[in-house]
Amino acid sequence: MLRIALAAGLALSGAAAGFADEQAPRDFQTYKPTVKPTRIEKSEAPRIDGKLDDAVWTKAAEISEFYEVEPTVGPPSVETRVYMAYDEDALYVAIHAYDDEPEKIFATILERDGDVWRDDMVRFYIDPFDTGLSGFGFDVNALGVRAERLIQANRRPVDEWDTIWDAAGEVTDDGWTAEFVIPFRSLSFEPGGDGWGLMITRERSHASEEIRWAAIDPSVNKFGFSRAGRLVGIHDINQGHGVEVQLQAGLSASRDWDRPRDDDLSIEPSANISYKITPSLTGLLTLNTDFSDTPLDDRQINTSRFSLFFPETRDFFLQDAAFFEFAGQTFGSSSNSISANSNTPNGQPFFSRRIGIVNGQRVTVKGGAKLSGEIGGVQVGMLTAQTGEAAGIDSQNLSVARAAMDIFGGSRIGVIATNGDPTGRSDNSLAGIDYLYQTPSFLGGGRLQADMFYQRSFSSLVEDDDSYGVRVDYPNDALSWVVEAREIGQDFTPALGFVNRPGTRDYSASWNRRLRQSGGWMRWWQFGTRHEFITDLDGNEETRTNEVALGLQTKWTDDISFFLTNNEETITAPFNLPGGLVVPVGQYNNDGVRAKLQSSLARPYGTVAEIRHRNFYGGTSTKYALALNMRPNARVDVRASYSREDISVPAGEVSVQIGSMDTVFNFSPTLSMSTQTQYDNISNSLSFFGRLQWEVRPETEVFLALGHGAIIDGDDFRENFRSVQTSAILRFGNTFRF
Repeated sequence: MLRIALAAGLALSGAAAGFADEQAPRDFQTYKPTVKPTRIEKSEAPRIDGKLDDAVWTKAAEISEFYEVEPTVGPPSVETRVYMAYDEDALYVAIHAYDDEPEKIFATILERDGDVWRDDMVRFYIDPFDTGLSGFGFDVNALGVRAERLIQANRRPVDEWDTIWDAAGEVTDDGWTAEFVIPFRSLSFEPGGDGWGLMITRERSHASEEIRWAAIDPSVNKFGFSRAGRLVGIHDINQGHGVEVQLQAGLSASRDWDRPRDDDLSIEPSANISYKITPSLTGLLTLNTDFSDTPLDDRQINTSRFSLFFPETRDFFLQDAAFFEFAGQTFGSSSNSISANSNTPNGQPFFSRRIGIVNGQRVTVKGGAKLSGEIGGVQVGMLTAQTGEAAGIDSQNLSVARAAMDIFGGSRIGVIATNGDPTGRSDNSLAGIDYLYQTPSFLGGGRLQADMFYQRSFSSLVEDDDSYGVRVDYPNDALSWVVEAREIGQDFTPALGFVNRPGTRDYSASWNRRLRQSGGWMRWWQFGTRHEFITDLDGNEETRTNEVALGLQTKWTDDISFFLTNNEETITAPFNLPGGLVVPVGQYNNDGVRAKLQSSLARPYGTVAEIRHRNFYGGTSTKYALALNMRPNARVDVRASYSREDISVPAGEVSVQIGSMDTVFNFSPTLSMSTQTQYDNISNSLSFFGRLQWEVRPETEVFLALGHGAIIDGDDFRENFRSVQTSAILRFGNTFRF
């Protein structure tokens, strides 16, 4: 089928199925399609089995006008039809994804909350508060496997979020079909509003195509709502009494292998009780919070002079995480260019891992309360938690509050406050304000977003101090650029935040030019530069970086990137590398080169390979990294990775090696077993975590986990393997809604 590149104002004719013979021109800068689901009776609700044979679909609202955005913008090569209906309890959605190559459809993920984006699938993302910034995401692949996520403004989606919904699907002779149901009790929103933001995206993975209903622009983030369509007309619905009770009972056993051995067996009940104070505002009470299903952190070995950042992985703190966002992109880059600034969360006011983890040690969260949602047009997030006692640490009360509201049609202003010190060593608090501005057409061109913030910490141990910054991002496809300036005071110490480089001023900028190709083996190629200059508060240089980047993507979505970096570091205090190697005071040139290959993530067999060589603090560093992914069928998923960095400095030599293997075995879409195994040669520690999860029904879960830690201090595995700790837990959970 002839592909016609579309731009604003270009008329369509002779397009793919679903387009009228005479299609009116579309201005995709302003295009916002609208759908009004059909109201049905509860007795008409479809059976969720993936087959579109229920009578309700013949009367449901239908969407058929979709556009391709990758690899080119234009009419789609295949037809997509989406049907929508609702009754007083739930929203029902059906998808008929036609395909002229049904034998090639990727349907390889069977794991609940697995990487369904690797398959042919559909994303159904809704913004019930119509913020244009954040909302809820529901992913369904061609097998009907589910994955849900919280969509955060300018940050990665929170895949760990879970709610109650159901889906089913199947591959057919003409493509694939799916059905899913989203109960209104699973969402927070204000009934009777003007409508919701809605994004529907089809990933035709086997053909490396992306097809959308709205936001027909490849530079618009598929996980955002800046140009979302509209879902209107939902009214007279039942959100129940707003009470949800999640009860869990776990039988926990552990053994410390150091002599004398210490065995422990206990029953650990926990509960989460939520209540919708209003349809759009939810209060949550947690008792003896259960973190037994938290996966292992990705193993990291520090080869810098700054502390490492480990992202949050605990489900309780990830629920409603979007309501606690502060300063937008400033603490998490959203640019899609290879030359984008590698922002760190240095100076972030609230970092939830401070609650329940102190100096790397887990601390019990006895209880807590959370309030999140919208009230009177203001989005709020409030959390307070009481932690238990630990070695040398008394029980602590830790709190955070965040409020934000939209103003002027495309802007947002907000405040944040925290109180408490997880270590108990100080009286500590923080207050901050931030402002976000965004426009879909800057000076008649592409999108632009600006973030500004100011915050001040108050501590009984040091002087009060502040941090502030501004970031301007032009994140468009053909041309993107970022400029940013930030200062973090020497005594800026938010005890519930993250700071690993105080007393600095950071100035950075990057730009990227992408050139799309028509036909051939290359989808696009791009080039750009990145620049960063960091000084102390007196203006003395600490870090200077200039980088040139070149990359390309094949039509099969394989990515190849090359980087040439000029870096200068001024060390004012000695620090240790792994192996106890000391880097003395001095000025160092750390210039280097790096190459990276990432094969298409949609393939059942893939790899990410990287090699880097650079000057390194008076010596050299060479790093090799390889990750393999193998999915021979829908029931087996194996991921293995290995990295090695050989460091040679005047103080000596060290080789840093990290290996890991993750496996998933799927018995059905609701029953799976997964394992994580990690090892590094610096700590000589081996970690294993395995879990069996059975979703008996969307409300009921059975969970079995086994963890083991060991030390392997030597080359002979049998002689040098020493167990440290083993733990196991069997947990039953059920959610009741009223």
